[in-house]
Amino acid sequence: MTYEERLRAHLAKYKFRVLRVLESGLWKGARTGVLAKRPYVLPPENLRLNILAPFRERFWAEFDGGTGSEVRAPQLQRDFAHLTSSQAMCFNLFYPLVVDRGWARAFVQGALGLKDAAPKTLAFEYAEDPEEGTHFDFFIELERGGKVYLETRLCELGFGSTELDERHREKLAKVYAPRLAALVDQKWLEPEAFFRRYQLLRSLCYLDKPQNLLFIVLPQANDPLRKALQVLPEITERALKDRVRVLYLEELLEKLKPLLRGRDEALKTHYREFEEKYLAV
Repeated sequence: MTYEERLRAHLAKYKFRVLRVLESGLWKGARTGVLAKRPYVLPPENLRLNILAPFRERFWAEFDGGTGSEVRAPQLQRDFAHLTSSQAMCFNLFYPLVVDRGWARAFVQGALGLKDAAPKTLAFEYAEDPEEGTHFDFFIELERGGKVYLETRLCELGFGSTELDERHREKLAKVYAPRLAALVDQKWLEPEAFFRRYQLLRSLCYLDKPQNLLFIVLPQANDPLRKALQVLPEITERALKDRVRVLYLEELLEKLKPLLRGRDEALKTHYREFEEKYLAV
């Protein structure tokens, strides 16, 4: 079985055993457009169960227009009802940081390895330049001025490409090439190379300052995605060598365990449930 097949099978069992949902949700084929029932997809009425139980009620209260502006902003993606949703995983991984700034500081220092750093601003689905259009899954602005951009992946097989059309060529010439010229080798700014790795390369243009960092968070068990990132050291060998970091979920959860000692029981339970959901594959 592939990683994707193993994950789907695991999450189908998780849905029955933990969430107590027996009905399969509908999935629309990307190519055929045909609707089919899938056991790893939640029915619409159970969609909110994709947020882990310890913070579920508070998350949705804020999402619906309560007090948490960091949570209200994002739109749910079309496949949010899928238990394989990387957006749901991102919410589950980082929402406790929004709830507890003391935990956010511990997470940034202990899990991300940014010693003495303190978070100032936290946001989901963050777009620094709406006109350019890149949305980062999670964003942390540090009190000392640095910015941390985080991209999360779960069962994706790679990073998106885009069409080599005139509109995108013009955007490359006017937006991306000027920003990236001092950061990456010229060969990555050639249209064919750039648009083949569009989703990855466009995110690098925000790393113009040494204190700005990009973390790509993914399961180490996802072999296709790991292989898609093998080109990253070559892309970042110049100015970006220390500004782009791959963080495996398996290693991240291990880093969190000592940080959770003495913390609130809800927080401990949350990350135990996170591991059970996403890593027990």
